[in-house]
Amino acid sequence: MPAKRTNSHDVTPRGITWLGLVLNLVLAGGKITAGVLFGSQAILADGVHSLTDLASDIAVLIGLRYGDRPADPEHPYGHRRMHTLVAMFIGLGLLALAWEIGYRAVMTLHESPRPIVGPWPLALALITIPVKEALYQLTAAVGRRTDNPAVVANAWHHRTDALSSIAAAGGIAGAMFLGESWAILDPLAAVVIAAFLVMASAKLIWSSAGELTDRAPGEKKMSRIANLVLQTPGVRAYHAIRARKLGGKVDMDVHVMVDPNLTVREGHDIAADVRRRIRAAEPTVQQVIVHVEPDER
Repeated sequence: MPAKRTNSHDVTPRGITWLGLVLNLVLAGGKITAGVLFGSQAILADGVHSLTDLASDIAVLIGLRYGDRPADPEHPYGHRRMHTLVAMFIGLGLLALAWEIGYRAVMTLHESPRPIVGPWPLALALITIPVKEALYQLTAAVGRRTDNPAVVANAWHHRTDALSSIAAAGGIAGAMFLGESWAILDPLAAVVIAAFLVMASAKLIWSSAGELTDRAPGEKKMSRIANLVLQTPGVRAYHAIRARKLGGKVDMDVHVMVDPNLTVREGHDIAADVRRRIRAAEPTVQQVIVHVEPDER
């Protein structure tokens, strides 16, 4: 029988994060060792990047352990902000790493770069590119499927590792094959890696800050939700519709206006129908509070 093909629907957030952790541990150890032994700043910087990927994997696992816990008396709205905090932590870690790598590389440009000896730095950079791109694709798919911003943020860590390995491979190859006078390409590649890290970290920090400050979902989503409310039988109008992102999900409330002569039971049924329609059409909405008001117009 043919083997079953694995796709993102077969993988859990915890499973894909553990896979990333193991791969990052192997890659980081190999690249850092190669950087030290063979004198390549680019592969050393790339190895440190993989090491921070390892730290972000651990942070995501912690977030998965605590972020999905149900509500309790001390956290009546649940613990999903833990996922947002982890994503913010990953973004800040990437930014600090970019500064360190970029600073060291720029300082080295004023010196005489050491020539790279041996093929291992280049080989490790080339191996990393397809491995981390495939890990990005799978992790991002799992993160989007489960609406988990921490897992999506971790996927971007994998993508930046693949991109930085492309820069590292280019710099190392130039330094190795174009002669000693081109050894400066190795620290220049490290500067490019730092730039990739800055762009990735800015995106993660901005997205996480938006959730922590209760930013509303996009206009298209809000417009779809508003139309669903108006299309519910018994709803004459609505006002004060509000929504906020919370750990990749959406919490919202809306005031609907109904016939003032309806019974309490009939008003309750309309509110329940509004809630059901929204959650069925928008899977990211986890909580809908519907206030029923008489339409006195």
